[in-house]
Amino acid sequence: MTTSDATTRKYDLLLKGGRVVDPANNIDGQFDVATSGGHIALVDKNISPALARTVADVSGLVVTPGLVDLHAHFYGYDGAILPDAHCLPEGTTTAVDVGGSGHLTFDDFNEFVIAPATTNVFALLNIAGEGMVGQPEQDIEGMDAELTAAKIAQRPDIIVGVKVAHYMGPGWEPLDRGVQAAEEAGGFVMVDQSPIHTRPMNEMMLEHMRPGDMVTHCYALSKPMTDIDDKVKPYFIEARERGVQFDVGHGAGSFSFRIAKAAIEQGFLPDTVSTDMHRASILVNQATMPETMTKLLALGMELPDIVKRSTWDPAQAIGHPELGNLGQTVPADIAVLNVTEGDFGLVDNGTGNRVFKADKRIVCEITVKNGQVVWDKNGLTRDDWTSAPPTNPAL
Repeated sequence: MTTSDATTRKYDLLLKGGRVVDPANNIDGQFDVATSGGHIALVDKNISPALARTVADVSGLVVTPGLVDLHAHFYGYDGAILPDAHCLPEGTTTAVDVGGSGHLTFDDFNEFVIAPATTNVFALLNIAGEGMVGQPEQDIEGMDAELTAAKIAQRPDIIVGVKVAHYMGPGWEPLDRGVQAAEEAGGFVMVDQSPIHTRPMNEMMLEHMRPGDMVTHCYALSKPMTDIDDKVKPYFIEARERGVQFDVGHGAGSFSFRIAKAAIEQGFLPDTVSTDMHRASILVNQATMPETMTKLLALGMELPDIVKRSTWDPAQAIGHPELGNLGQTVPADIAVLNVTEGDFGLVDNGTGNRVFKADKRIVCEITVKNGQVVWDKNGLTRDDWTSAPPTNPAL
C-alpha cells in the first residue's frame, strides 16, 4: 500500500517483515528491505513504514536477491522464448542466453531481444558463427575462435563467455576452439556435449576443459554422473577438484531425479542452479527458477544453499558482482518467494517424465527490477480497490 505524507518518504519501497536470505552478505533472518532511486537503500530490522512511499507486508515470505538464471534460450533456437514474459513473473531478474547467437548473429540478437528487455540479458556466444540458427553447430568451418573472441571483445559488457554444444562429429574441434576464444577474450566456456566413444566425458572434463569452465545439464541421463550402483563416478569428483563447475540446466530432457538425488546425497551439489528455459521445458517440466529450486529443496538441499546457487554464485560466474545480492547501493533487483505447503507432484525428464512427490513448492509473489515492482501476484504492493474514485469526472 502507499503512504500519504510525501514529506516523510525517504524510501520508494519497503518490504517489511520477510525472511531475508542474502548469502553474499551472510544474511538469513527477519529483516526489512528498503529501496530508493532504483537501488537497495537499507536492509535492517524495524524500518518505519512512515519512511516509505509504498509498503508491502511480506511476513511469512522469503526475500532474496533477484534470481540469476545462467542457462536460458531467447534467440536462434526454435523453442526460444521472450525474456520478460517468462523471467520476471518467476523472480528472475537476470538471465543468460546460452549459445543462441554466434559472432555472425549477435548484433541482431542484441538489437531485437537484449536491448528492449527489462530483464538483464547476457550472452554466452556460440562457437558456431550463426549460433543455433538452423543446424550450424555441426559446421566446423563456421567455428572461428578469432572471430568469436573479437565479437566478445566488442561487447564484454553483455557477452560473458562461450557456449559449445550439440556437436555430433567425432572430434574435439568445437570445444578446443571455444576454449581458445575464451582464453583470448576472457570468460568461461559452458559445455553441453553428450559423450560418445571418440569423445568420452572423462577426457572432456579432465583434458579439454579449464578450471572455471562449466558442464551444464549436470544431472542429465544423457551424460550420467552416477553409475549402475547410483555412485558418483570418480572422474566427476576429480573434475570438480580441478575446478570444473557443474550447472543444473534443467531443460526438457536433462534433469533426472534419480541421478540428482543420488549425487546430492553423496555431497555432489550443483555449483549453479539454472533452467535451460525454452518452450518445451516450460510446458513439460515447468522448468522455471522457482520450480527448479523446489526440486532441489525436495531432494534435500537447504534453502540458503539453493538461493546462493541461484543468485550470488551465478552472478560471480558471469563477472557481475553488482547482481545477485542485496548490498547497499546495488541495483534493487529482488525476488519475494512463497514456500507454499501442500501435496505437490514435481516432474523430471530423461527417458520419460516421472513424478517426485513433495510437500513444498516455491512460488514467486513479487519481483522488483531496478526498484520497480514488475510482478505482484497477489497485489501486496497495491492499494485496496476501495481507494479507486467512484467515477471519471472528466467524462
